[in-house]
Amino acid sequence: MKKRIVNSILLIAVSGLLSGCQQTGEKNFKEETSFEAGGIEEIEINSESWDIELQNTESENIIIAVDGKQKDKNNDPVIINNEGKKVTVKQQDEKGISGGFSFGKEGTISISIPKKKLAQITLNNTYGDIKVMNTAAENIIVSNDSGAGKIEGLSAEKGNFISKDGEWSLENSSVKELTVTSAAGDNYITNVLSSKGTITSTDGEIVMKDTIEGESLRTETKSGDITISYKETPTSLKVTANSNSFDITVDLNNFKKTVNAKNSIEGTVDEGLNKLDVVSKNGVINIMK
Repeated sequence: MKKRIVNSILLIAVSGLLSGCQQTGEKNFKEETSFEAGGIEEIEINSESWDIELQNTESENIIIAVDGKQKDKNNDPVIINNEGKKVTVKQQDEKGISGGFSFGKEGTISISIPKKKLAQITLNNTYGDIKVMNTAAENIIVSNDSGAGKIEGLSAEKGNFISKDGEWSLENSSVKELTVTSAAGDNYITNVLSSKGTITSTDGEIVMKDTIEGESLRTETKSGDITISYKETPTSLKVTANSNSFDITVDLNNFKKTVNAKNSIEGTVDEGLNKLDVVSKNGVINIMK
């Protein structure tokens, strides 16, 4: 008898929730806006839960397309503004009768940019995923609280990627000064040209494949393994690797060790003009060609 009562209460609760969702009048929301690329130098996107996608376009205009759900007919879920040479896009979750419940993806903000290097691109997202493909900027800042970030074909002078709880994937890109910071999440970086790079994680793995030798590269994680494999044998590199796990491997041609302790290996390839600094407090370190 008690089980039937509990089931009845659950049925009423679910029915009430579905009814509340229907009463909000949720409907599809689509909008497309374009701007002349020559008049825009900066794009800033602030999104709570929608996915963000940036890609290249053959068009001469910057095109912003949004496709998602609208719960409140009196308020658009995404607002696009143009002030001078800056375009801003803001997405804020709607709080209606459903109490903010979301089922599946809420929507996507897509921005298509011509082959023009913008001065500044800023992407701030709370819950959605971020994808950046074949985009150019002098400076790009991408911040994601919870969600995956995929960047491919990026060309930038400075790139700063920040994640509290999500995975970063950066591939086939050129970023002169690269900074990747994550609290809880893995970092996968493949075939990236960078003069100065800093990759740090509090609780996550760092994997760098087809690494291209630059002036300086620092990788550090408190809890996680670090693997760095070079695309070509470094020609002039000073290596410092430290781990309390006592598991460190450096396999580079012409590498000469100057320090070979349980928790630390140091040495150089040729004159050691460039620097590689690798620190993992509790993880395994592998450095190889």
